[in-house]
Amino acid sequence: MKGLYASAALLGPLLGLAAAPCQAEPWACAFTVECIAGEACLAAAYEVDILAADHEGRLFLSSIVADTPATRLTAEKARPASYAGISGDGLAEMITIRADSTARMTAHMFDGPAMAITYFGTCEAL
Repeated sequence: MKGLYASAALLGPLLGLAAAPCQAEPWACAFTVECIAGEACLAAAYEVDILAADHEGRLFLSSIVADTPATRLTAEKARPASYAGISGDGLAEMITIRADSTARMTAHMFDGPAMAITYFGTCEAL
């Protein structure tokens, strides 16, 4: 998990939240549609896990792209469940999971030209 500990300190202050161990349930998300801003939507196969991935119980959005420290933005066990994460590597992500398990994720890249991608799919509790 590259840069997790250095970038974990960034998330809480950016979102106005105090750091605390995560009490959220873990999720496995599969996104099957990808929409890049200004372009047509296409089929996708992008997976993200939402889980506590360190000894302190902090929450991470874990994908092939990065392991990003995250915070649950909604009340524990409430749906929709929303999570947000930001890394020091130019990536910010937000995932919302609805009561029917459908999910939307938006990724914002800001380490070069600004870019946003929205993904649509489903998440299931692990």
